[in-house]
Amino acid sequence: MTNARPGYGSKFFMSSDNVHFTPVAQLKSFIPQGSRQTVVDQTNVLTPDSFSRPLAVRIDSGDIDLVGILDPANTGILQLGTAHASLALYFFQIVLTDGTEYTFQGLVIEYVPFTVTYNKAMGFSAKIRISGALTGPAGTA
Repeated sequence: MTNARPGYGSKFFMSSDNVHFTPVAQLKSFIPQGSRQTVVDQTNVLTPDSFSRPLAVRIDSGDIDLVGILDPANTGILQLGTAHASLALYFFQIVLTDGTEYTFQGLVIEYVPFTVTYNKAMGFSAKIRISGALTGPAGTA
């Protein structure tokens, strides 16, 4: 039997000190782009056959694309713009409707402060480059 949860109602928080988190918005979607390994070729003259020998040396945690519902009365959204303009690392937390939390540190590398579409909720979007690991209920991802 499936234990599916609705995506609506997920919340997005951010902090400059990893202690005091400001609610930013309700999320329509957040999509981690996945991590990638940097691989180098360690093949050399001592390799015993003609096959290459790859070696993973680093992990890039990738980006997270966010699309949220804009509440103009919530000034927490301004902190996202400040993070983008300051070029500084911030701490982020996403809380799903079932209470599951994901935390990470990153840079706001793209920011669209608002979108307006007829007959739709006003929104915003951002892309965050993760620095380090994305941490969730099962540990570090």
